[in-house]
Amino acid sequence: MKLIMENWRRFLQEKFTYKGGADYFRVELPDVGYAEGRQHLRFKECQSDVDALMQTPEYTTAKEKYEANNTTKDMAQDENGEYYMKEVPAKFRPRFYDVENAWITNPEMRGKGHGKELYIAFIEKATEYSKKYGGVFVGAHHCTIGSGTSEDARRVWASITKDYTSSGDVIFIGL
Repeated sequence: MKLIMENWRRFLQEKFTYKGGADYFRVELPDVGYAEGRQHLRFKECQSDVDALMQTPEYTTAKEKYEANNTTKDMAQDENGEYYMKEVPAKFRPRFYDVENAWITNPEMRGKGHGKELYIAFIEKATEYSKKYGGVFVGAHHCTIGSGTSEDARRVWASITKDYTSSGDVIFIGL
């Protein structure tokens, strides 16, 4: 059964279309539905979930890996007071994305797992956009404004969070 689901998922992935860019994007499954969302600075309404995820081994490992393998330039001053640029370890700053809106546009396709597939495709695209930052948090829309996540969407989140490192309606993926 697992092999059948993996093959079905691979088939669906070939059918997805993407619009937008790293700040705001939409994942569409033609004749079925879409999921769209944007990057945020944080999840104000789900900070306790983010804090819990920051204590996980997955987060710690991603942070250590990123900081060990990435540097940035920073201004420094030598003993003579002269300024120069020096390389320092890069700061780990995972991206934050929320699924702002998702909808199965074809009523006949509801209840068949397409919503979950759309969310997974959204998560994968957010992960792709976050590669150079070492990690990504993806959460439900209510994490950004305190509301806006329907009961149907909460059921999808409950199903998805089982497959990822998660707390509440927030998942973390280390890259």
